[in-house]
Amino acid sequence: MSVNTTPVLLLLSLLFSCLAHITTSQNPSSLYAGCQGVDGDWVPECWSATYANINFGGDRTLYYTPYTSRRWGNALSPYWQARALALIAGQGFDAYGGFEHGWMQHLPRKRPPTTCPELDRFKLACRQCDSDSWMHAHRCHGAWLQIRPTIINDTHAAVQSWLQARNQQQPAFNPGDVVIQSRCSEDTLLSHEEFGPAGFSFYRSINVTATQAIYIVAEPGKQLPACAAIRAAKLNHLAVLYPNSEVQMVGGSLEEDFLRLMFAPVLYKDAQSSFGLWAGLANRGQVFSVPMLPLFTNNTTPDLGRDWHWVHAPVLYPSVAASAGITINNTEAIISWLQEH
Repeated sequence: MSVNTTPVLLLLSLLFSCLAHITTSQNPSSLYAGCQGVDGDWVPECWSATYANINFGGDRTLYYTPYTSRRWGNALSPYWQARALALIAGQGFDAYGGFEHGWMQHLPRKRPPTTCPELDRFKLACRQCDSDSWMHAHRCHGAWLQIRPTIINDTHAAVQSWLQARNQQQPAFNPGDVVIQSRCSEDTLLSHEEFGPAGFSFYRSINVTATQAIYIVAEPGKQLPACAAIRAAKLNHLAVLYPNSEVQMVGGSLEEDFLRLMFAPVLYKDAQSSFGLWAGLANRGQVFSVPMLPLFTNNTTPDLGRDWHWVHAPVLYPSVAASAGITINNTEAIISWLQEH
């Protein structure tokens, strides 16, 4: 039987925040000493964030209770939202408990305040995400957009600590190698309004002279027949388009696949995958992605740095498939659409 633990976690988070506020004895007038325009007793308010277990104490600290899930994209979204909100609001960061497994257990759990509050940016970050989107950050222009250097540095530090503890090495690539995320399963293909395979034109910008190998990362064990056919068609398409490059299918554990995306010299992130989003944001190479969906903003191509490239390639979202009369059972029609777009 599945038990929804979200209300319990939220209650614990609120209780922890209140206890921290009660037991902290600081002079309010000294909390923001040196920060012009900020009252000494200012406590940030962002009510929509409380749904993601993000709360502010009266001691210039943001308290966060991590959401643990094997759906890493959903687990990392509120964490980075919390980290970003703390930085923008000029708060310290305190994650109650922290992540327990894998490389994520090495992500920072505590950070002191290092900046003064940026009140306008803080208010904007709170308004740009509804309560549900704090858990699914790819849906809105939240605080996470403003801290990519922090995401890069802290993710790499956490991964390296995890690899060293296991006496393992990071994935090895040649310069110019391409990694393509292929997110396809029964719960996404033509069944989730925010997911869909990108048309094969998405991959036209691959540098034919610089690319020795193209790796298609696909999660093993979820071989929906239509997904298997899409991956085979994609592999054949790329092999014909780039005959001098070795094209192969790879896939393993969550850790292995995340690191492949993160360390790829060139990454093509799948449409709206939050797993791919956080790996891509931590990537120090070149990242290509289709635009965000216009769910909470009309700007679907925010500035994420010179190494992040938005590609306006068609995506076979469920709404697009419905308009074209394509169903999940018509694999041939799905592949034809992808090849033509």
